[in-house]
Amino acid sequence: MSLLGEVVFDLSRITSEYTTLAFVGYLIVFVALITLYFVFQYVPVLLNMYTKRRLKKNMRQRGIDDNVIEDLTISGEVSAAISAALHLYFNEMHDDEKTVLTIKKISSRYSPWSSKIYNVTRGLNRRF
Repeated sequence: MSLLGEVVFDLSRITSEYTTLAFVGYLIVFVALITLYFVFQYVPVLLNMYTKRRLKKNMRQRGIDDNVIEDLTISGEVSAAISAALHLYFNEMHDDEKTVLTIKKISSRYSPWSSKIYNVTRGLNRRF
């Protein structure tokens, strides 16, 4: 037995329960990742189809030609420019206030904290 805490890897101590647990854990993680991939891949497509269908329906009701709607996707550069402009706009909306700190000095010298020090200094002045 060593006091330094040697680590010994013994393959014979790994049972079928541990391998089943590890396999199920990895399986859950990979299934979750694949599900998230499909969600992020196809939700924008479905939203785009829904928006096109709704716009075409509104245009037909108003009597406008619905062949105008071709592509509603926005590129990454355009969305980055829009978000940067909105960020800059909303950060400039707050008022700039003057940072002036005013301290008023109170003329009364009495306070519960200073009364004890006055008693101490008064006693010292009588001795000398």
